[in-house]
Amino acid sequence: MRFKCFSFKQFDRQLAFVFLIIVYYIIGIYLISQTSITSDESAYIGAAYAYTQGLGLNQEHPLFFKLINSLIISVFYPEYNLTVPSINIVSGQESIEARLAAFNLGYNLLMENPETFHKLLFDLRLPYLFFNSFIFIWLYLYTFIFKKLPFKISIVFLILYIFSPSFYSHNFLIAFDVSVSVYAVLSILTLMAIYQTTIDGNQKFLETHFFIFTLCLFVALNAKFSNLILLPITLLTYSLISFYLFKQKKISSLIRFLTLSILSLAVQVVLTILMYRWAFGNLLNKSIINNFGAYIDGIKMNLSTAGGIREPFWNGQFVPIISLEYLAKIFWFKENPGLFIIGLFLILITVYKIVSEKQAIKNYINKQNLPLIILATAYPLIYFWLIHDSRNIIGYRYFYPIILFVYLLIASLTVVLKHKWQKYVLICSLTLYVYLGIVGISQSLSYVNPLWSQEKWKLTDDSTINWGQETEQAVKYLLNNNLLPKDNNNAITYQLFGVNIGFVQYLDLLSKIQSYSINIESYYAPPRFNPETEIIAQLPYQYLLIDSTVKQKIYAHKETNPIASENWNFLINIQPIYSRNDIIFVYKIS
Repeated sequence: MRFKCFSFKQFDRQLAFVFLIIVYYIIGIYLISQTSITSDESAYIGAAYAYTQGLGLNQEHPLFFKLINSLIISVFYPEYNLTVPSINIVSGQESIEARLAAFNLGYNLLMENPETFHKLLFDLRLPYLFFNSFIFIWLYLYTFIFKKLPFKISIVFLILYIFSPSFYSHNFLIAFDVSVSVYAVLSILTLMAIYQTTIDGNQKFLETHFFIFTLCLFVALNAKFSNLILLPITLLTYSLISFYLFKQKKISSLIRFLTLSILSLAVQVVLTILMYRWAFGNLLNKSIINNFGAYIDGIKMNLSTAGGIREPFWNGQFVPIISLEYLAKIFWFKENPGLFIIGLFLILITVYKIVSEKQAIKNYINKQNLPLIILATAYPLIYFWLIHDSRNIIGYRYFYPIILFVYLLIASLTVVLKHKWQKYVLICSLTLYVYLGIVGISQSLSYVNPLWSQEKWKLTDDSTINWGQETEQAVKYLLNNNLLPKDNNNAITYQLFGVNIGFVQYLDLLSKIQSYSINIESYYAPPRFNPETEIIAQLPYQYLLIDSTVKQKIYAHKETNPIASENWNFLINIQPIYSRNDIIFVYKIS
């Protein structure tokens, strides 16, 4: 049965979109409730609170998402009244003082009221989940309304995105790694739609495309400074389109296009200045130059940290490697294994089609499509070129802007599938991908796929494996099993990844929530366990709480440090009484 402009087939396809977005939110909200606050989140929360006072902090990242959090704090949590520290920021330089101030302010805000800690964290994480879901709206519009993307490409891309452990584990975090990737992809895709619409001469919906592009570009540029590479791509595309229209003597179309282009770019400048006036209004003069200068200073601060050298843990040692080497080692273990099956299958079919059909290349790579292919690949290639030899390796999330384009490429290759058996293979492969993605949800940020058969801590010190995300669960275990007495008279010692809301802070929060009698000062008092100078077996404590980072340090120094060697012997011979996701461990010492 078919109605005018509508069919049940189209309705079923739209239902598939609705179902996938429901799954997206179910996974995201579940993980929000299961994941402890991670390393950088308190800093961004502190910056958000500072913006409510017009006393900006955390200038090394753009403001947009932190301003959203600032608005939530202002509207829904007006009772908080903290003092924002006065910081002497040196123009264009990273300030350790400012960085620590944002962390401490966020810490104080969250710890101010234990009863609202989880609600506040949930409310501040939810906007990230929401804004990252704009990808569904975009794909719906360009699949069903504007008809720029085949349904097959859209649905495969969404499946790869939703059931990717890399993305579902970060979609909700108060961090910018997913947003910078999502809005970069959407900006490029919308720019491609503008190019195609203008060149084809059918300029229907052109204003709408520009509106969506302006929105996506604004969020992309104000998610992370690395997305500034979108600007030269945009300007070059604008120039090429303008040249084409001028050469074709389509003057009215050229005037219309230039008007929309200039307006779109002007909006970026105006909105950015307004954001900086809101966030830094009580620190800076009110002039446009000072607001623009704050944005430039943020870029300089960001660049000042780009040369930092970290030595990732690999094969039992901390080794100095560049980003490309790091990616080549970890990519195979951080991705859903179904991705490799789908990717290999589509690549083989594509190569076979090119070899067996003489017209295959011309059908897909021709005068009309080549500019679009160049535009689609410009961003990931430039991004990769800029970071490939960097030693400032912050983890696998560093590569999300490239990985999401890989998903888009794989989804795009589905256009070569023509035979039923090929489509059945794709469906089976996607089913496996979905299953393996669901199985990995419980690991969240610490996800490592089955291709890595050893303990997780042996893989790397990747910040997406251990970012402090399991602390709360360990504290819950200790409290639920009544293992901690009121006073810490040699009850427990600990050493964890450096998160300022860590073991003792969660112990303070959860003991109050559960009415568990604790003298919290006695748990702050003992020094933390030092794995390089203290022998575990000789510690005068009943329990030891450590995480994967500590295990890595002990393992790396066991050949050169006798104490580390003894500690390693203890860890391999004694089973922990509690372990979660191979990331956090509780050992009974005596």
